[in-house]
Amino acid sequence: MSLSFPPNVLTGHNAEADIRCFRHGRMRWPKSKTVGTMFMSRLRIAMCVLAGLGSFAIAVALLLPTLVYDRLAVTPLDIAATTVATTADGAGGEVLDSKTISGPGPLSIATDVPLILQRYITVEDPSDADRVTFQVGATVRRADRDGDEGLLTASVDRVTSDRRTGLPVEPAGSLQTTVDSPAISLPRTGLQHRFPFDTQPITYTVYDATAWTSFEANFVEELTMEGLPIYHFRSIVSEADLSTTTQSPINSVTLPASKWGLGDGDEPITMKRWYSNVRDIYVEPRSGSLVWGKETPYQYFARDPKIPEVTIFKASLALDETGRLEQIASARDAANSLAWLTSRGPLLGYAIGGACLVGAVSAGVIGFRRARSPEPTHRHADEAERASV
Repeated sequence: MSLSFPPNVLTGHNAEADIRCFRHGRMRWPKSKTVGTMFMSRLRIAMCVLAGLGSFAIAVALLLPTLVYDRLAVTPLDIAATTVATTADGAGGEVLDSKTISGPGPLSIATDVPLILQRYITVEDPSDADRVTFQVGATVRRADRDGDEGLLTASVDRVTSDRRTGLPVEPAGSLQTTVDSPAISLPRTGLQHRFPFDTQPITYTVYDATAWTSFEANFVEELTMEGLPIYHFRSIVSEADLSTTTQSPINSVTLPASKWGLGDGDEPITMKRWYSNVRDIYVEPRSGSLVWGKETPYQYFARDPKIPEVTIFKASLALDETGRLEQIASARDAANSLAWLTSRGPLLGYAIGGACLVGAVSAGVIGFRRARSPEPTHRHADEAERASV
């Protein structure tokens, strides 16, 4: 019987001894390790890759709602927007004709006046990683008059706020109300152009640009606008004496009784300027974005704040529909981005990380069992060798 050996099995110096060893089982047929070794190598690589990916995904999931959120949940520095609030059709406001204060005859008050409140907001210096400076140019106009004839008030307000909390920080704010006069320094407290990220259903302090001071805004309800969850807050200002908080030549006015419309006498009567308002503020809570608002400002002259005598300005103003939809769309984008940082992203990271780690463990178990199991192919090959010899 002739035997055929693979190359390099028989030693050149003693082939007969090698044949005897094969016959008596002292030398085994060489085992092919190529397939098994490659499989185990690939299994180990897969296990390491899966373990690495799983650990990375879980680390990202842990960092998203903490470190990453803190760095990305800030007020953007590229804000430039115009908002318009108007009186409703057929529900115009009441406006004192300021010219009649110095002119002949009693004070004149126009009624059912269509009004437009327009604000143009931009970001100015100083603005950096921690603070943002808002500048707001605001005008109140009569829609039934053109040009300067329709302009009632104009102002430029600046405030620097914390990019995360929305609260004012240094430098102090400023306000300019006339073209010929420089802006005056106007420190303030309270929220003004936005609420904090992750707004809560609690009471906040908000700044009132008319009174130059702050008032409480109480949580009213949670509702939805265009499918977006919204928090509704309400700030109520009642009988505020503007002479104690603002600077204006009409904070306290002395006129003859006839001018006030209190008879025909010339007895001088002094009245103060008082202010009341109900502001409804609608906030997207994740981003703190203001999505809608309406208010009923009422300024009046009176000797007793509880008894208004002459109306200065009275209206019911609300952000128009175009502005409301634009603000909601912007808030939705911000809320979706933040949701990925606080909930969706971490959940996805945990899911991917968990699946990868389970895969790594499974690969390890398969490799362990493979390493401990006998190799029947090699054993059967040895028995076949002996039988054939």
